[in-house]
Amino acid sequence: MLLNKLGIMNFSRRNKKVALARWNRVHAKEKEGISSNSNSLIMKAAICGFLAGDGSVQKRKEKTFYHYQIDFFPDDDIMMDTYIRQIKTIYNKIPRVKKDNKFYSVRFTSKIVVEDLYNLAEFGLKKWTLPKILFRISGAKENWLKAFFSAEAYVNSKSIKVQTINLNGMKEISNILNNMGIDNNYYEYNSKKKSESPVGIIFILKKESRLRFYNWIGFWHSKKTKTLKESLGL
Repeated sequence: MLLNKLGIMNFSRRNKKVALARWNRVHAKEKEGISSNSNSLIMKAAICGFLAGDGSVQKRKEKTFYHYQIDFFPDDDIMMDTYIRQIKTIYNKIPRVKKDNKFYSVRFTSKIVVEDLYNLAEFGLKKWTLPKILFRISGAKENWLKAFFSAEAYVNSKSIKVQTINLNGMKEISNILNNMGIDNNYYEYNSKKKSESPVGIIFILKKESRLRFYNWIGFWHSKKTKTLKESLGL
């Protein structure tokens, strides 16, 4: 009986080693396939912006393994198509898409993609960060802003507005916009309810600043682009 148990245990260990070796080969091949030319890195900055605005990047502990999942929730076809095209170009992944009322749920799982994204930035409502390592590449900063504002901005005839509970991230965005010559006003709103987090708010009000935003950054969002163009008389 003891010999049988030892044999089963050894067989189980061998199977586990074989499975791990197979997955290691799969992951190595997947990692090698990640596109890393300058155009792809600019697209990767946009992916980080989309996910900071309306997505999540998860490494979740299950009972005996980790689960790696990337979700994005766009409300516009152009934004969704742009994100999916970038994911396909860089990672050779095709996310699963579901429609939920006026939003889409765009999801795929990949340990390699999650780890690659976390090498660039943090994600989450309060703790997302900007992938500054990519901003050394011309166009990457603008692509991050374009993706983030596509996901998060509100646009009307007089302003472009963004608000989130990530105060540090919002201050950085405000500074970047100022450095680009896009004047903006940054405010912090503190609710009287202690359960609610402070909110950082950016307004771009001046017409010349909104025009500069349109020409330099813009949106991957049909309605926001249309509203901004109409407000500028374009």
